[in-house]
Amino acid sequence: MALKPEDPSGGFQHGKVVDFINKKMARHVKGLEFYIENTSLSWVEVEDKLKAILEDSAMPSKAKEACAWGSLALGVRFARRQGQLNACRVQWLHDFAKLHKSAARALVSDLKKLTAQQEMERKEAAYKLQLTQAKLEKVQKERDLLRCKLFQVRLPHVIPAPSPCLAFVYGPRPQNRSHPAHFSPGTAVSPGAGADRRGARPGHCQWDWDRKSR
Repeated sequence: MALKPEDPSGGFQHGKVVDFINKKMARHVKGLEFYIENTSLSWVEVEDKLKAILEDSAMPSKAKEACAWGSLALGVRFARRQGQLNACRVQWLHDFAKLHKSAARALVSDLKKLTAQQEMERKEAAYKLQLTQAKLEKVQKERDLLRCKLFQVRLPHVIPAPSPCLAFVYGPRPQNRSHPAHFSPGTAVSPGAGADRRGARPGHCQWDWDRKSR
């Protein structure tokens, strides 16, 4: 018996159908041989072999009919196998699509976390920059104040008026031009020689020490 009712790979579900096809193939020995020998081939190869048998004039008609029934059984078998392969492919594609969807969701979540982290780092960097700028401005003001105090210490014999350096740091103040020790930016004073105006760079406190007068 070529076909077995309990064999699911045969493609047939009913025992009566299997028995009928087996009887048709058994009418000639070529029918059973044709079925058994060609189970591992493709349908194209089976059809080519059947065509050669049908075109063979020396082949008996019963053998041709038995081979035709054998090719029918093989066609059902191949269809069953192809259906199983297609089902496996569909399942694989379904699993792959689920995996791709899960990976896409994970990427979106990671992207949101990365964006939030970058935004937080940007705000933190901006805040630190503001603090640094404020500290820098404070240090610059303290530097200018210390520079003006240093100028005053180096000129103990001059009665200081409102210092132009302080005006440079804190803004201009009203000046009393009647004060004998008044000086303005760009004026150089020599100790012991009175207020001797000499060229100086505007906006700077410069004092020219007259060493010859000492």
